[in-house]
Amino acid sequence: MADHIIGIMSGSSLDGLDMALCRFELLNSVPEWTLLEAQTRPFPPAFYQDLYSAPSCSGFELMKLDAEFGKYIGTEIHKWILQHGMTVDLIASHGHTVFHEPALGFTTQIGSGAHIAFATGIDTITSFRSADVAAGGQGAPFAPVADKDLFPGYDAYLNLGGIANVSMIMPNGLWKAWDIGPCNQALNHLARKAGHPYDEGGQLARSGTVNMSIADQLIAMFPFKDGQPKGLSNAEVQSTWIQFLDASGVEVADLLASVTDAIARMIHIHLQAFYGKEAKVLVTGGGAFNTFLLERLEELNVPDQIKMHIPSPAVINYKECVLMAWLGYLTMHNKSYGIAHLTGASSDTIGGAFFKAKR
Repeated sequence: MADHIIGIMSGSSLDGLDMALCRFELLNSVPEWTLLEAQTRPFPPAFYQDLYSAPSCSGFELMKLDAEFGKYIGTEIHKWILQHGMTVDLIASHGHTVFHEPALGFTTQIGSGAHIAFATGIDTITSFRSADVAAGGQGAPFAPVADKDLFPGYDAYLNLGGIANVSMIMPNGLWKAWDIGPCNQALNHLARKAGHPYDEGGQLARSGTVNMSIADQLIAMFPFKDGQPKGLSNAEVQSTWIQFLDASGVEVADLLASVTDAIARMIHIHLQAFYGKEAKVLVTGGGAFNTFLLERLEELNVPDQIKMHIPSPAVINYKECVLMAWLGYLTMHNKSYGIAHLTGASSDTIGGAFFKAKR
């Protein structure tokens, strides 16, 4: 029997609330799935600022924001469902990450599942990362859960979101996955200084000049560690790249060009396992629309061994929502995520906090 699940994502780049309705069914243990509807609702300015500054909130303010954001998510989903006349069995919401400190044993995503379930009348699952962190894992990356099951046929999966991350099948057949470094968080931060929500197509960056000293220093902040389990928190992005860039005194266009160069070179370093062989890489996340960044990546991939595959706009924009919906499906059916060897957890877990809707 098929399940219809809405996956919800609020990414670190703060582009808005992403929503995707997916249909899942297991046929002979193989998942068949369809992305039925998808939409992004830009955050109201007040919410954008509240989410951006959430790490500095008091405990009282954070709990208040958790409830308000959950109510907002639930209200937006409810309006979307009514607009399209959808049938929905479950909501799987990642929430917005405020703290991610696996070394200290906790991760915090806000967006109250209880409020979502009440506003929509639909059972809701949140807090997908906490079980893995409790088992000693990084609580990331989770993308390989969907990559292995829903997007077969590639050697690597590159996500250019607020943070760039990759999952790949190594030459020995084993999977590895990790966060590479900052991506759209830094680019969007600089674009806003120039009065734009983001640098569309990398046009502002293209108009600038790469400052190699700055690019080299950015790369040095996140050295490659041979793909060891590594999750990068928003707080680390703020305390490293963002602070450094804000203090540089360099023109915004030149900083954008330098950051783009640093991101491309870091990704190139992290794909070194494929040197000497052909590899097909699926590229998703908002950065897949950044033609300047993609051109820089292509320049680095010489000889032409690493083939970057850009999927449909729907997959680019909503792959993480599909992931959340799939995690919801697995949790609902009591199936382990099977990624302990990637996150560093002591055992595989089934994550998620379940909130029953009013009956």
